[in-house]
Amino acid sequence: MRRLLILFVVLMSAASPGFAEPRVGQAMPAFSVDDLEGTRHTQRDLLGSYTVICALTDKDSGPAVEAWWRPLEIAIPARTPMLTFTALDIFGLVPTGTILSQARERTPRPQWRQVWFSRDGSFAESLGLESDETPWVFVVDPRGRVVVSIHAAFSPAGLARVVGAIPRSPTQMQPAPDAGAPPAP
Repeated sequence: MRRLLILFVVLMSAASPGFAEPRVGQAMPAFSVDDLEGTRHTQRDLLGSYTVICALTDKDSGPAVEAWWRPLEIAIPARTPMLTFTALDIFGLVPTGTILSQARERTPRPQWRQVWFSRDGSFAESLGLESDETPWVFVVDPRGRVVVSIHAAFSPAGLARVVGAIPRSPTQMQPAPDAGAPPAP
C-alpha cells in the first residue's frame, strides 16, 4: 500500500504543469499575443536576430522592469531588438479597454510595438512564468533559442551577462576609417 501511495505522489508531481520558464539552450515556447498596437505576434517573430526580452507577470513590477530596461537600452549593441513581455493575469471584471488604455498611457507611442501584452494569464502560462514582482530577462538568439535567462532584480552582473551574450558585428567593434586616412592594417 505504501509503494502505491508513493507511486501515486510521484505520478501526480510529474503530471502537474508547474512553471518552467524558458531555459538556456531551449527554444522559446509557442505563444500568440498582441502588442499595444494590436498586431499579433508569435515565437516566430523572435527569429533572425538576437533579441532582449524583459518579462513581467505582476502589475506592480513596472519599476523593476524599468530598472533593467534603461541600462540595457544603453549597453546592448545598436539595432538589437528589445521587447517587454507584459504577461499579466488581471481580474476579469476590469475591462480590457481600461487596462490597455493604462498600458498605452505609460508607454511612449513609438514603443507600442515593443510591448507584447496579455491580461488573461494565457501569455504567462504559455511562457511558463509564474506571477511574481521580480522580472525575467531573456536573450534569444536568431534561431529562437534562449541564451540567457535571468529571474532577478537588476544588477551590474546581470547586465554584463546579457550584454556578453550578444555578439557585436565587426563594424560595431571598430570605428569606420576616415575617408582621408589609410585603412588599418
